Amino acid sequence: MLILNYRVNITQLKTSKMKAIFYLATVLILGAMLSCGKSTNSTVTSSNVKETVEMKNAITYKSFVGSGISSFKGILVMGSGNDENNPTAGILDESTDVDLCTKAAQNGYVAAIVQYRKTPGLADWNTSAQEIGEDYNSCITALSAEFNVNKNNSVVGGYSYASFMLLTNSAYYDDLSYCKGLLAPCGGTEATEFKIPIFAIACSGNNEGDYSGKELYEHIDPNSPIKAESSGVTDNSCNTHCGGNWTNQLYAKMVSWMP
Repeated sequence: MLILNYRVNITQLKTSKMKAIFYLATVLILGAMLSCGKSTNSTVTSSNVKETVEMKNAITYKSFVGSGISSFKGILVMGSGNDENNPTAGILDESTDVDLCTKAAQNGYVAAIVQYRKTPGLADWNTSAQEIGEDYNSCITALSAEFNVNKNNSVVGGYSYASFMLLTNSAYYDDLSYCKGLLAPCGGTEATEFKIPIFAIACSGNNEGDYSGKELYEHIDPNSPIKAESSGVTDNSCNTHCGGNWTNQLYAKMVSWMP
């Protein structure tokens, strides 16, 4: 009898251990599934704007939302500059992007800086443009769902490398063709047609090639349906790449597209 009881107890212990392992595995799997949907890393509040770094739709971004605001006028997504010869993933704390996103959030918009993926850059320019367009679209889709804003009521933009990529994407691909407009500071392209209106602004000196700023706007096909809502400025107060302070001009153009 003692031997029988010992065997029964061992069997019970094994069964309990197996149940515990199964329960732990189930919890870990569910946790992983939930983290794939959304993972919030950090939140800070500055200038009455809540800045949150999070990942959703497999894309990381920093969102900017005005404190106490629950109904939004639209979505702005910006992206950082980069080294076209050897690009890294986009960064989330470039001061020019932060300044514009903060201003937009303070005035009732949802804004974000997207951490677009590492792209081939000059090694495969068009693929880079297409991939960055896809990442902007993923970010807009995530913000639209999170803050209950129609994704068609959105504007995209970026300085330098991001600007070049967005201009190329808008010329040749449809990823962002639903957006209201494209803010293109210190970017350029030889394209004459775009899927959405653009605002090109650059310093004098042709730092971005022959077609940037005012020259890029003038290069748009005069019969293009987007020309009337587009514009371009060449800033003669600066003569270096991205040497101007254009937060106010960029914000004003965004508002004209997305009141």
